Amino acid sequence: MFALILVATCIILGAIGQIVMKSGMSQVGEIGSVGQLFNLGTLFHIFTNPRVLTGILLYGIALILWLGALSTLNVSFMYPFISLGYIVAAILAFIFLKEDITLLRWVGIIVVVIGCFLISRT
Repeated sequence: MFALILVATCIILGAIGQIVMKSGMSQVGEIGSVGQLFNLGTLFHIFTNPRVLTGILLYGIALILWLGALSTLNVSFMYPFISLGYIVAAILAFIFLKEDITLLRWVGIIVVVIGCFLISRT
């Protein structure tokens, strides 16, 4: 049970990390090319943004918890649960980033969740 709590926490932290990083990247601004992305000035601007750094920190914490879960559970069982992060991220994006989520996208997310449920029954 402890390992499943770790997996659930990883899912939530990963989704929150995505939302926080997206918020930070909205502050950084649109990056239009690979050359612009790997420009030292752009990289400095990205990695000095507090929201981007917070998102990376959340990912780091999730990684440590994931390693704890890996020590107990089969990866073939637990890895599909990461897809539940799609639901959490979509809901958080809708609430905090005011993103429009189409019906077709919700259907796709639900199909993924059904798949996770089926895997968890094994």
